[in-house]
Amino acid sequence: MRSTECYTAMENKNIPFELSDYVLRKYFRETGINQGWLPENDRRIIAAVSGGGDSIALLWLCRNFYHGHVIAVHVNHGIRGSESDEDENFTRMFANNLNVEFHARHIDVPNERMKGESIESSARRLRLRELCIMAKELNADSIFTGHNRDDLAETVLFNILRGTGIRGSVGMNESSEIDGIKFYRPLLRLRREFLRDILRVRNISWREDCTNSDDSYTRNFIRLNLLPLISERINASSVEHLARFGEEMRALRLNEDKISNELLNTCIEAESPLILNRKKIKTLDDDDIALVIREIGRRLSLRTLSHKRCCELARLMKKTENFIFQWSGDMTVKSMKGKIYFEEKK
Repeated sequence: MRSTECYTAMENKNIPFELSDYVLRKYFRETGINQGWLPENDRRIIAAVSGGGDSIALLWLCRNFYHGHVIAVHVNHGIRGSESDEDENFTRMFANNLNVEFHARHIDVPNERMKGESIESSARRLRLRELCIMAKELNADSIFTGHNRDDLAETVLFNILRGTGIRGSVGMNESSEIDGIKFYRPLLRLRREFLRDILRVRNISWREDCTNSDDSYTRNFIRLNLLPLISERINASSVEHLARFGEEMRALRLNEDKISNELLNTCIEAESPLILNRKKIKTLDDDDIALVIREIGRRLSLRTLSHKRCCELARLMKKTENFIFQWSGDMTVKSMKGKIYFEEKK
């Protein structure tokens, strides 16, 4: 068996009702209205297509049930050599067969990876960068991705095990924004196997990335080993419970974001560069200062501080008159003369 296979489903003319066009169209329309990308109003959208089952199902759904302009985009990571090129050729052929506009972009993840960055993190960062660039080049205002309910559950569990608060417990939102481009996840309520069933009953092929079976990658270990064990030994519905937990945490996250934004605004003396009034910071309790620090990190697009370092900075901001705290290699937090400065290295 080849390390990368092209999976082809057996033709089935008797499509089950739950997989029928009628049900899928209804789901797609309801999701679009709830997430805000419907009605179309002549919008141009990008479907990010890797060639795997999730993204192939995404493109098929977009082509059949979205009446605006659909563009298929593939990012070739350059990690698996000729197999990556085969993925690109496969997605191009599939898009062409659907009569969908197609564009590909090549990146070199191994050579562009930053020091200390994993291949997984590097690939995700560079893929998002290229997708945003292509969206602007193609005059598209939004990007659809194939994240599904299993992805949501895996992300929630991964974040909990790494150590997270409300924000990480959400896992992933149905929509987000990066560099002015909207990202939508219309498949987030559908299970991974259901998406493949949509393809199987219609005799639609997809490709399987050989790295998906390598459990040396943390997410693969969670998907291949940890979640199946939890489902077998603890609760067969663990994936659904984790996904629902993430959805329930979303309301708490939105409330926390609102509070942290308001708290930070009351403490700001200047915004560029950011300067805080230390007297106002000292009136806040420890939990509120932690919220302010996290909000600063988001506004300035800084690397997230660990819980330990966040607590350390909160203690300094409240109890130490003069201090210097290194947030990251490019950002220093300095307190003097009643003010807290966030200074970026030029």
